[in-house]
Amino acid sequence: MSKTNLHNFWCFLLLFWTFSPFALSAEIALDSPYLFHAEAKQLPPADFKEVSQWMGQLKEASSVSLTGGDYWMVSPVMVNSRQTRWVVDASNSIIESVDYWLLGSDGSVQFAHSGYYAPYEFLFDYGRKVRLNMGTDYWLVTRLSSQYFSSAPEVALESQEAHQLTTDRMAMAILLCLGGLLFIAFYNLLIYISIFDKAFLYYGLYVLAYLGGWALTFHLPAHLFNFHQLELHHLFFISLPIFNIMFYKHFLQLPSYSPRLWRLSQYLLIACVIALPTSIWLLPYTAIIASVLIMLWIALAITCGNVCLMKGFAPARYFIMAFTCLLLPAVIILPGNMGITPDFIEHAEFATLLGGTVDALLLSLALANKLKLMSEERKAHIEELGIAWEKARLDALTRVGNRYAFDEFMNSQLAFANKVVNPMALVLLNADSLKMVNDTLGHQEGDRLLQRLVQFLQSTNIAQLKIYRISGDEFVAILPASGVTSFVNTLRGLTAQFATEGFRDCQFSFGIAINADVANPHEWLRSADTSLYHSRMEKRRQEYADTRTGEIVSL
Repeated sequence: MSKTNLHNFWCFLLLFWTFSPFALSAEIALDSPYLFHAEAKQLPPADFKEVSQWMGQLKEASSVSLTGGDYWMVSPVMVNSRQTRWVVDASNSIIESVDYWLLGSDGSVQFAHSGYYAPYEFLFDYGRKVRLNMGTDYWLVTRLSSQYFSSAPEVALESQEAHQLTTDRMAMAILLCLGGLLFIAFYNLLIYISIFDKAFLYYGLYVLAYLGGWALTFHLPAHLFNFHQLELHHLFFISLPIFNIMFYKHFLQLPSYSPRLWRLSQYLLIACVIALPTSIWLLPYTAIIASVLIMLWIALAITCGNVCLMKGFAPARYFIMAFTCLLLPAVIILPGNMGITPDFIEHAEFATLLGGTVDALLLSLALANKLKLMSEERKAHIEELGIAWEKARLDALTRVGNRYAFDEFMNSQLAFANKVVNPMALVLLNADSLKMVNDTLGHQEGDRLLQRLVQFLQSTNIAQLKIYRISGDEFVAILPASGVTSFVNTLRGLTAQFATEGFRDCQFSFGIAINADVANPHEWLRSADTSLYHSRMEKRRQEYADTRTGEIVSL
């Protein structure tokens, strides 16, 4: 095709678009751009009339390569509104350098530079203000240059008022999402500091990595601190599977529930660690590498969650819901990031951020549910320990305190001698005839003797009475000193009482000590033991005296 014919073709195309019904129905008509490769130091057309001839000299490109490069995008523009203030914006990808030329049929030429390293006129985008007049035809010539494209760039024209409103709303939503991620991250890290559960540590680091990646994607450090480091963007995204795999290892207890899936997760984790340097040394390919690893990670994580849920791990349901929220935008967006499909939705990056924020919230619910289960398990364990502790302090036969409980009580006593306010008595009681009962009547009767002894002592209804069995046939009673007289009378009637129940000639000995008469718990028990010993000796002397008296009478 000759240059003249090519010029006529472009003029006809522009005229056809100008009067098309679709173009007349909108405030501004911006046709799909024509895409060309851009050479180094290649200049744009000088004015409106040169555009057609200039395009004829360019090498046409079928699509934008995600591994980066320089491209021209050329679109015919017609304004159908009296609005004159407009914004031209290249979006849908991080772009290092964006140059806009608006060439008008009235001879006007407008130029604006934007991009990753340029100052920003609007939050989180590359928009630049331009002026367009109704009735004037324009060519929009855009040069895009970047070391990589996360997806195919798009160029749009929008009224300044509408664009300002859109960017403000988008900025508010983005900041809310990023703020939520920051709160979730620090909240879980604080929980880790308090309970040292590694699931909370790795989850906090995972959310921080997610926050860092999206903050760089939306140029937040560039806006706030003029910090530009393109190599760090995908370093955070590639680290996401690393922290999340470590998180679900501990959260799902994956090595226990599914060793095979844990082994696969380890392989993916190693692949991500190996891929980390690519964000620096293979920058043109890092977006594709990150997209592939993230797709594999999401698929594997959902599989792990389902397996653990089927094996009875209830908190995995929140885990599955969380990754489903991450999967839905990922299925739509990541194939486009890998160049497999075109982009299906507008503001794809924000949709992914929103899905990731919901994912973070649901994973927080999963951790909260796990925390609740841990609390319930701890409560049940404490109750079991309490029951076991009580059982450990009880004598199994008589259901009164055992030697451990008695020692515990004695160690808790601090007031002795002149420090005593309310004197207490310690009565040491011995069932002297227990061995005889076991040998003659059997051990079952011996056990019944001990049980009836405890029941008889408890029936005295003395206030603050505590009874302990400290050995096979020895008991200790702790009671107020004011009740000793009544209690001793009861003990002296034990032989007669048990005789009525079939235990003839059943003898008991006891010794008494008052805490006001001793200096410490050891002396208290020893004093009662000494009193018991004297009681036995006196009983034996009395029995011996009775025996001698009977012999003399018989003689």
